[in-house]
Amino acid sequence: MITVSRIMKRVVLMAALLTCSGIVFSAGQRKAEQSRFIGVWLRPEASLTSVTAQLDDIQKAGFTDVYLETFYHGFVIYPSQYIPQRPEMKGKDYLDLYIREARKRGLKLHAWLEVFYWEVDTKKYPQFPRTPLLDEHPEWRLLLRDGSPTSKAEDAHNFANPAHPEVRRLLANMIGEIVGRYDVAGINLDYIRYPAGKPDAGYDDYTRKLYKKLSGIDPLTIEESTTNPEWRRWVWFKESQVLEMVRLAKERIDRVKPQVVLSAAIFPGPENERYQSSKCQNWREMLRRGYLDAIVPMAYSSSVEGVQKEIQTVLDAMPPFAETHVLPALAVQKRTADAYGGPAHPPIAKQARLVEDLGLPGFSVFCYAWILDSNEGFSLLQGAGRFAPPKK
Repeated sequence: MITVSRIMKRVVLMAALLTCSGIVFSAGQRKAEQSRFIGVWLRPEASLTSVTAQLDDIQKAGFTDVYLETFYHGFVIYPSQYIPQRPEMKGKDYLDLYIREARKRGLKLHAWLEVFYWEVDTKKYPQFPRTPLLDEHPEWRLLLRDGSPTSKAEDAHNFANPAHPEVRRLLANMIGEIVGRYDVAGINLDYIRYPAGKPDAGYDDYTRKLYKKLSGIDPLTIEESTTNPEWRRWVWFKESQVLEMVRLAKERIDRVKPQVVLSAAIFPGPENERYQSSKCQNWREMLRRGYLDAIVPMAYSSSVEGVQKEIQTVLDAMPPFAETHVLPALAVQKRTADAYGGPAHPPIAKQARLVEDLGLPGFSVFCYAWILDSNEGFSLLQGAGRFAPPKK
């Protein structure tokens, strides 16, 4: 029998959880906060003029939150004890600059981290600097079955090895450094997965030896088949390496500054695709373990119906009484086609009204650069239901 005392304890615990969530602080504030979470994804620029221009655009458009690309291509945008700083940003702390300028405009800033994607293929894209991380530590490089780098599977994307404890430790130290040093509203884990595309990855010497020690089997000998029990165990193993990184991120945030929101950008695929996908991103288990304050399904379908299906996949998977907020990322339609542009997307206002109809606390738009290259421009939130910017 549940006593009154036990019920009261649960009520007190629920109140404490809400207080510490980082998105909401009290029952009265919860409604107001949820009605105004409108994020935008932003790659930083290395000049004060560009910083202020970007944030002015974002504020005027009606956004409330910024996911600032803070660790990408194996570099950070601030002077770090652990990770090299982007060459064009050396001598200045751009994370601190963005935070200070965002605060002036009433914007909250989340550090967006490309967790395991560390190196762009500079032969294909020579305009980007090449990180020294994987050259200095070749044992950290994730490899395909034939020993090739992962850029052969996911175009131009070379990944660090999620199974290597030194890789995870370096990332956890970076997260602790950001949270401890800067007044960020959140940490967003992007590329919290193995690479997309075929063949699958994870066949470096370290991972093969580790898996053989645990299972007695060299993963190179495992036949890829969704019904093969050995293949399923191999997928479980790789999923567990990604989950361990999320756990470490949560642990480091909780230890240093627990009010900081931990979110993850995920592909919202159906459960039955787990053993077909190479990404090994078990976001359902992240939810079951309570690792995330917010989950960000990348709902990039070319139709409103498709966007709804992608978001609903996540809503249907939410555990009972879960405290995790669902904050979908929506894509704006670009004018210029490129490798990342994908198909045409519905107007953001239509997508926002879908989010409103689903009763979700907010969404984000990918991304600032695409907004500049779209027909909608920075008026894209007009007509977006309760998410529309307030009238002047």
